[in-house]
Amino acid sequence: MNYNRVILVGRLTRDPELRATADGISVVRFSIAVNRPTRPGEEQQVDYFDIVAFRQLAETVANYMTKGRLVLVEGRLQTRRYTDRDGVPRRSFEILADTVRFLERRDVEPTPAESADTAVAPRTAQRPAAAPTPAAPEPADEYEPDYYDIDYDLEATDDLPEDPFK
Repeated sequence: MNYNRVILVGRLTRDPELRATADGISVVRFSIAVNRPTRPGEEQQVDYFDIVAFRQLAETVANYMTKGRLVLVEGRLQTRRYTDRDGVPRRSFEILADTVRFLERRDVEPTPAESADTAVAPRTAQRPAAAPTPAAPEPADEYEPDYYDIDYDLEATDDLPEDPFK
C-alpha cells in the first residue's frame, strides 16, 4: 500500500504565476514559507515549498492570493526531472495541490499598491451591505467563510440534556 499526502500551512513568498498549458489548461505556480517548530530561545527556521495547482483551483489562487497571505495547502509530493540550460540533469520536488484554503480574511479596501495602479482591477471585492433578496446566494467565486465573526457561546451548553449514553 502506498500513500502520498501533504498538508502545509504557510505564507506565500511571492504572487502566484498563472499560465496555461498548450491544451489551454490553467496552471498556477507559487511557493510558501513554513516555519519549523523550534524550542523557545532558538532561532526560527523556515522551509520553502513549491506548489502547483491546475484548472479552476489555479484561477482562484491567482485571482485572490497575494504575497504574504496565509494558506493551507493539501496535496501530494511529486518529483519532476528535467535538464537545465547547461545540460545538467536536475530534480525538482513540488506539491501538486488538490486544495488551497485561505486562512485570513480578505481586505475590504484595496492595498495602497492596488489603489495607486488604476489599470489593475482590485483583487478584493466589498460585500454588499444587504442582499437584494434573502434567498439570493452569493456567487461561488466571491464567497469566503468568515470564521473570525463566529460567536461561540460556551455557556449555552449548560442547558443541554443529560448524556443518554452514560
